[in-house]
Amino acid sequence: MDTYDSELELNEGVRGKIARARNSASRAMAQLPALAGKTRAGAVQVADHLPGAFAQAGKGARGAVTKLQTMPDSGLRLLAAGSVGLGTGLRLAGAPRLVTLAGFAPASVFGFAILSRPHPAPSKT
Repeated sequence: MDTYDSELELNEGVRGKIARARNSASRAMAQLPALAGKTRAGAVQVADHLPGAFAQAGKGARGAVTKLQTMPDSGLRLLAAGSVGLGTGLRLAGAPRLVTLAGFAPASVFGFAILSRPHPAPSKT
């Protein structure tokens, strides 16, 4: 902390600090357009890659569901029950809702895999 011998020195000290603060603010303001340009360029790059990323994620999800659909019902039910048990245990332990939801999420995927299996057409006899 600065100490001052007179009011004049105090005023000069305050003025000096104000001047330094203005200079710092001016330098920061001068850098804003460049920062905005870099941010815009980064956002454009992200936007350019999003469709491909979503396509890859969708392809992976379809592949995973297809693999799950080939599993027997008993295995999927066992995995779903484990997920429900994990989610219930997390909830009872007082885990945050998002963590609890993550514990329950696989059960919904396994249930979807069971329900979305292609059913054979009824035979005409």
